[in-house]
Amino acid sequence: MKKCSGSISIYFVFAIVLIISVVLSVTEIARINCQKLYLQIATDASLDSMASLYHRKLYKYYNLYGVEYRTKEMLETEYLEYMYPYFKSEGRYINNWYIADINQENINLDIKTLIDDVFLEKEIENYEKYKIIGNVVKFFGKEVQISEEKDVKMLLDETKSLFEESEKSSLYGEVHDRYFDFAGDIKTLENYAKKISDFVDKVNLSINYIKSMSTGGSESSARSALNKFEELEDRINNLYNNLSSFKSRMESFRQVVSGKYRQFRDDKESGRYEFNDEIIDFVESEFEHFLSFVDESSEMNKAVEEGFDNCKEMVSIVREDARDIRKYTYELESLEEQLKEARREHGEDRDEDEIESLREEIKDLKSEISDFLKDTKVSYRDLKMERIEIAVSETNHSNNENILTRLIGFKNGILLNLVLDSDTMSKISSDIVNYSSFSIMSKNNGITLPKVLFGEYELDKFNYYNKELNNELTSSGSKKYEVERLITGKTNDLDCIKDIVNQILLIRIAMNVLHIYKSSEKRHLARQFTATLFSGFSPLMVEAMFLVMITAWGTAQAIVDVQKIMKNKRVNFMHDDNSWTVSVDSVLSAVTGGITNLSESDDEGLALNYKDYLRILLFKTRQSDVNARMASIIERNIKDEQESFEFEKMVYSFYVENKFICKHFFTSFVFVPAKDVTLYDRYAIKTFGFRCFYDNKE
Repeated sequence: MKKCSGSISIYFVFAIVLIISVVLSVTEIARINCQKLYLQIATDASLDSMASLYHRKLYKYYNLYGVEYRTKEMLETEYLEYMYPYFKSEGRYINNWYIADINQENINLDIKTLIDDVFLEKEIENYEKYKIIGNVVKFFGKEVQISEEKDVKMLLDETKSLFEESEKSSLYGEVHDRYFDFAGDIKTLENYAKKISDFVDKVNLSINYIKSMSTGGSESSARSALNKFEELEDRINNLYNNLSSFKSRMESFRQVVSGKYRQFRDDKESGRYEFNDEIIDFVESEFEHFLSFVDESSEMNKAVEEGFDNCKEMVSIVREDARDIRKYTYELESLEEQLKEARREHGEDRDEDEIESLREEIKDLKSEISDFLKDTKVSYRDLKMERIEIAVSETNHSNNENILTRLIGFKNGILLNLVLDSDTMSKISSDIVNYSSFSIMSKNNGITLPKVLFGEYELDKFNYYNKELNNELTSSGSKKYEVERLITGKTNDLDCIKDIVNQILLIRIAMNVLHIYKSSEKRHLARQFTATLFSGFSPLMVEAMFLVMITAWGTAQAIVDVQKIMKNKRVNFMHDDNSWTVSVDSVLSAVTGGITNLSESDDEGLALNYKDYLRILLFKTRQSDVNARMASIIERNIKDEQESFEFEKMVYSFYVENKFICKHFFTSFVFVPAKDVTLYDRYAIKTFGFRCFYDNKE
């Protein structure tokens, strides 16, 4: 038997096995990588399909993307339904080349809603940026062509300027209340001054009593004279004490004025308020006026000091006379008592030397008393307590004063019927509308470009008073005053419009008062009219009412401004002489709505309408508050068409982690015991996916 060697065949088989193993391993690696790519594509496509389920009404009305959230299990089931078309049989395999399986247990789906983080703001900011680029925007009374993002930033600068001016000028409407609200102190001071006048009259009345007293030398005449002298002395002392009280009160008032003056200087130097030069000059001059009235070298203080001197001089005379007449009275009483004693001892014997001597002494003393009283009457003939010249108002209150006080009180809440006609008022609903409560954070509560864009979005997508006149009705069809609610948070249209009108009025008062402060001509007219209107008032009180008049005049013009603004007309942000329409002598009729001289045309210059003021007020309102109110309004409007709609369940982003259970195609180690086959025959591929409706570019 011939023997053959098989070594070559064995080596060849080993070589072939190794070659095939390498080829199959490389092929398996390539297949697995292709499988990974395929499964990632399936993941991405499924997420895109999920995102395509965005709420159509939410997008149509508000250009917001959001997928209605049901439950996590339902979303995962829905996600699997979009995944399964990439498999042939419910996930059992993809095809003969890619074998994979997935079920709900191997899916980790994480979602974020519109109310999470700042996703709502992100959507609005991106939408608004792309929307206004290439468009003409009507912004603060003029049309602006937006060609690139730097033009949007220009709008921010303009908004900042107006916002800062309105914030800064808000103090101008409060200058009177903050620094010059002295009317109450002045009235108290005048009450003390009137008491001084009353005591001067009483002193002079007592002097007249002395001038008219009997000059007889009897004991009763002497005692009556003594009483009159003592009464006069008491009244002079009372006058002196009241002068001291008045001086003390005037010192207190001077401290009040000085304190307010220090407060003004501190506000100016600390930079808490930015005063322009005209305001500083005006306030400084007014403080000089007030301090000149109550300064130690003022006429009032001089009059008080003269009153003190007069009292001291007169009381010295009266005390001396009272001392003399008191001495005479005591002597006369003593002699009369001695005479009575002598009569009891000697009887009525008129020839008794002791009795006769006493009678002669009494007679001589009475004659001396009579002469003294006669001389006193002569010396008191020209004696008089001069009136202490402290100017006081003839009355502490007048109808005109009450009208002006009521007028400037409108800044704390104006009656709508002063700025809206009865037909318009009747159309404003006072029905309470309940809204959901949300808490949505914001990173844009300050002066930022996104905040400007948010304001434009809110004015575009939500209804407000006068929007129909601007031909800008909202696509949601709402007739409620929604922008006003975003600003105020009120629950009905009537309260919303009241609050907005009051806020606009405050801005207009501030700008109008600032205009008067800066205009020497208007200040002169206001001073003249105040002097005429309060001719019976003291100069100090007239000065206080002059400041009230300035605020009242600015308020009267502000009422006219708001009337015009509510008719969708434009009013100059800062008036000039041409656009100012309210004369100073018509101020008093503003309380009853008697001023109706409205211009039918828009003002020229930087003139703002109702929408522009809403821009400013939106800019002043905390964006986090606006976001919460915006979400509640959106939910309310869509609920009218879809009762089940819930804004807090609008999904903004999806993040998914998938674990696919896969099977090797080429490698199956049959020599491994059957119980461990699965360890080598199966493997897992993980895919990740993230989708949000707007990518964060920051």
